[in-house]
Amino acid sequence: MRLTTSRKPSPRTRRIARTLANHLGVSYTTRGKSGLDGDAIWIVVVEDHGNPSGLSRRGGGGEEVLRFSVSFEGETKRGRTERPVVVGKEDEARKVAEFFGIEYAPGSGADKEVRVGGQKIELFDGGDLVLRLNTSGRIFGAE
Repeated sequence: MRLTTSRKPSPRTRRIARTLANHLGVSYTTRGKSGLDGDAIWIVVVEDHGNPSGLSRRGGGGEEVLRFSVSFEGETKRGRTERPVVVGKEDEARKVAEFFGIEYAPGSGADKEVRVGGQKIELFDGGDLVLRLNTSGRIFGAE
């Protein structure tokens, strides 16, 4: 799995994409004019008027979209390679874990977590909030 941005992203969108890639333990690729490799699974940070507004998971002939607004950006801890686990309300958390291709482990107490619930997705590293994505109503939708 790889993470990238739409073409000509804003600096804020690039920063969010790098933060997500670092936290999820996946590689970040600067897209430029290149297309997406059809064999790989890509998560693309899309934007609306220069602001990151969603993630599009593309691969295997399909696409799934997660819409959000960013409400908090913290500091990322570099050099930490372990993958996070998803915790939270079962239905939503399982969908988010599947979207990101990471493990769903309720009540795990892991150092790196993706917490899902209350119309938000929060990324924690060592107890510190790294990023908060607010979702409205349905987390996933088609584009």
